[in-house]
Amino acid sequence: MKPDAEGKYYPKNKSELLKFFKQEIELIVVPHSALEYSGELCKKTYMHLNRNSKNVTVIAPAIYNRIYGCVTCDENEFETPIGNIKIKPANLPVKNEIFASETALTVQLPYIKYYLQNASITPIIYGCEDYKIIADLIKQPSVIVTNLSRFIPEREEIKLDEQTCRMILNSQTENIDIELADGAVGLCGAIEFAKRNNCKFERIGLTNSSKTNGDTSSVVGYGGFLLYKLAVK
Repeated sequence: MKPDAEGKYYPKNKSELLKFFKQEIELIVVPHSALEYSGELCKKTYMHLNRNSKNVTVIAPAIYNRIYGCVTCDENEFETPIGNIKIKPANLPVKNEIFASETALTVQLPYIKYYLQNASITPIIYGCEDYKIIADLIKQPSVIVTNLSRFIPEREEIKLDEQTCRMILNSQTENIDIELADGAVGLCGAIEFAKRNNCKFERIGLTNSSKTNGDTSSVVGYGGFLLYKLAVK
């Protein structure tokens, strides 16, 4: 029996149908809070990456150190409780001394080790930088790290983060700034990459810190997104 759904609800062509299931994710956007705050959203986002990836580029904002431009690390490995991750430095200035303290990047390590067990990491931290430079550094797959709005009442946070979400999904960089995302430069770099490469963002979810600590008076917003290449017609 040939189902009526074939050709209407899914492609008749085998290669077209397989392409849907094998769709490669170019990058993901994830937050950088402690696991109890944003861990579930990160898990739902990381699980979309190809587990056979050999290397992943992680691009995160400098939170605790003042730097200009982008820097990388050329130590041998990052340590995690579930195994070490080999480092493959980017072709950028090296500033090893800041990486241990920059938690926006290092909180990603357990997810990478768990979901991409055999992958090495190309770590990049940025300070003041042109987002178009970030777009140049993105390799498939990449992880773009940012929290969303921060330390404002939940009612206002929900409004702002929904606004930011719409801008991401519509690939708009014009009004994304540090008030909407602490990794605004990296986020705009991801949007620029999407424009250059015929890609589309998909929302995985939005949440905030009050879901863990119950404090709605001052919350941090978190968003998970993935970026995939559109099929060529």
